[in-house]
Amino acid sequence: MIGVILNPNALGVRRRPGMRERLQSLVGSDGEVIETRTPETLAAAARRFVDGGRTIIATCGGDGTNLSTITEIVRTYGTERLPTFAILRGGTVNTIAENLNIRGRPEEILARLVACARDRDVPCVGQDLLEVNGLSGFLFATAMGARFLEAYYGGPLPGPAWAAVLAARTIASSLITGPFARWLFAPVDMELEVDGRIVTELGPPRLFLASTVPDVGIGMKVTWQAGRQPGRFHLIASGLSTVAMGLQLRAVLAGSPLKGQPHLDTLASSARIRFAEPQTFTLDGELFRERDVHIKVGPRLQIARP
Repeated sequence: MIGVILNPNALGVRRRPGMRERLQSLVGSDGEVIETRTPETLAAAARRFVDGGRTIIATCGGDGTNLSTITEIVRTYGTERLPTFAILRGGTVNTIAENLNIRGRPEEILARLVACARDRDVPCVGQDLLEVNGLSGFLFATAMGARFLEAYYGGPLPGPAWAAVLAARTIASSLITGPFARWLFAPVDMELEVDGRIVTELGPPRLFLASTVPDVGIGMKVTWQAGRQPGRFHLIASGLSTVAMGLQLRAVLAGSPLKGQPHLDTLASSARIRFAEPQTFTLDGELFRERDVHIKVGPRLQIARP
């Protein structure tokens, strides 16, 4: 019933030696655990699970592992017969799992999942995917969001503690318009089209997010409407000053909208970005660089919450 993708490169997995053996002992003859170190082995594992009739696919890795696995699942299975997807929280921050209220160590989550699967009663939640240039994930960011991630990966030790320190530094620098905030929130020239309409009232945004989940990381619910309307993602494109954003931390933590202008806050089904020159963007914690980006709502995935 269950196929497990294990990313041995994920920091959360590396910190727990013997993970593969423990996960395999939990699924027993009802499943299979495959380590995938490269995109090629991941694609082969997805095809093996299709041929083997696996109805539940789980990942043990970070948000990037989820992104790669879901992308391969959509490509391999097709949008009409997607399996149930389970997240075992093998990363350091596990932003998507936090959004979906999935708690516990990988072994605990998998043990609950196996018990539910054997009873043929796996509790699930429907979750829209976000498709970005052929990739299937949940959370897209460019401008400030992508630069924050670059700073995070350049830090001493990735994880929630370093992310919180970096967030605090961002807020402090924003309130005094310090050099870190000026770099982080530098505006990005782009042409933005949302649901077929060219957006002309905004100007170059400092903050750009598109998401089907509300929490963009460490409790920051910037995309506060995400998930409220099936078939739509929440799009935030903001030209607010660094000080104006920094002063609204309480609203962001509470899941309330940012206030002020210029600022676009809307639910959308598609968006297209044409940067003046290639820019970095992130999807579920992975960094990419393109000039043209097409964002749309993807298929709806059933995600296990055992």
